Amino acid sequence: MKNFKWDKKYLYWGVTAFCVVVASIVFFWLLNTWNGIRSTLGLIMSALSPVIYGLVIAYLLNKIMAVFEERWFKKLCSKLFKKPETARKAARAFSVVVTLLLALGIIAGLLAIILPEIVNSVTNILSNSENYLNVAMEWLENALKDSKYEEVAVEWLNTISDKLVEWLQNDVLSKARDLLESITTGVISVIMTLVDLFIGVVISVYLLYNKETFCAQAKKALYAVLRPKAANRIMSELDFINDAFGNYIVGTLIDSTIVGVLNYLFMLVMGMPYAALVSIIVAVTNLIPMFGPFIGAVPATLLILLENPTQALIFVIFTVVLQQIDGQILKPRIHASRTGLSGFWIMFAILFFGGLFGILGMIVGVPLTTVLYNIARRGLARLLTNRGLPVETEAYADLGSVDPATGQLLPKPKPDPAAKPEPPIKKLLKKELFKKKKPEDKEKREDEAKK
Repeated sequence: MKNFKWDKKYLYWGVTAFCVVVASIVFFWLLNTWNGIRSTLGLIMSALSPVIYGLVIAYLLNKIMAVFEERWFKKLCSKLFKKPETARKAARAFSVVVTLLLALGIIAGLLAIILPEIVNSVTNILSNSENYLNVAMEWLENALKDSKYEEVAVEWLNTISDKLVEWLQNDVLSKARDLLESITTGVISVIMTLVDLFIGVVISVYLLYNKETFCAQAKKALYAVLRPKAANRIMSELDFINDAFGNYIVGTLIDSTIVGVLNYLFMLVMGMPYAALVSIIVAVTNLIPMFGPFIGAVPATLLILLENPTQALIFVIFTVVLQQIDGQILKPRIHASRTGLSGFWIMFAILFFGGLFGILGMIVGVPLTTVLYNIARRGLARLLTNRGLPVETEAYADLGSVDPATGQLLPKPKPDPAAKPEPPIKKLLKKELFKKKKPEDKEKREDEAKK
């Protein structure tokens, strides 16, 4: 029996094979139990929803609170209180209260503008629905008068009206109980969401008032678990994420507010209906990059179209002009730091995260993609630097290969313009016809000929 010599590579292979098998088993187990895992995650997220609301509210209000604290209340409280610690706590408390009151005031003002406008719009549409229908029918009759499609259109309208009556009688009335239960469930869900939001506001107050303590605890846990080098890298990435999200969200809110105000002033000057409601729709949908203005323009145009088609056309033209001004002038000036993403990646971010998380994903998709893009870019730059290769993308434009010995980038060989390249088929035929024949092949052919 031969002596067996132990090598560590066998251990590595065995551990790798074992990990692959375990990972495969876990993966298939997750696929089989995904519905249960998703329901469990849903319960956990539902239980933590007040905390999540509080974190989001605190993050959105943090920069505004910092402005109030640094510019106003620190100086004021330093004069009112002798002890520095008491002055600091008082300045933080006043800043939190004023910030929350400002946010609640803005929300209450928007609701005071939106709700009456919505009630008036629905009331006008319902009261004038018969007139709208008569005008549409009259226009259709005039358009199809003395036409071969008149009978088809009339029959089509009669069929629709019969189907509508049948649907109201058979489906709506028979399922009134189910509809009432759905409405009750929706009302209860709205009430529970409002309760979670209220608890989230209370949690945000604790987070804003003690933000330095919570940050210090998180840093202590991070450096306790990880090595200093890895922890420093995570801290750097978190600072970048905070700057990217904070600057983008604040800049987008300011940009949407300016767009909404300009839209409102234009509609007031032109005497267009539903000025406040339409302007708020335009401002809110402008939070969504690229597609937001078009999403908001559709319902806004339909509302104006019901009152005056000419004004609806003017509004569409103004919306196009306003969005060009916003995209070329306002947004580049408001966003001090550009996202650095091309149009393709912005569209990819909106479609991908919008498909996963809806409207919220469309709003946060661009800054999130910016963060991931920059993390990947810096990771690739670190790997290239370690291998002695250049980081600039332009250096790889004409790359043909890399010298393994020196790591030098070698360009693609340029063809001689004087020499005409032969077609591949002709080159292959020439190679087969004129290749040197070996003596062994000649002897084989002679033996086959004798046989």
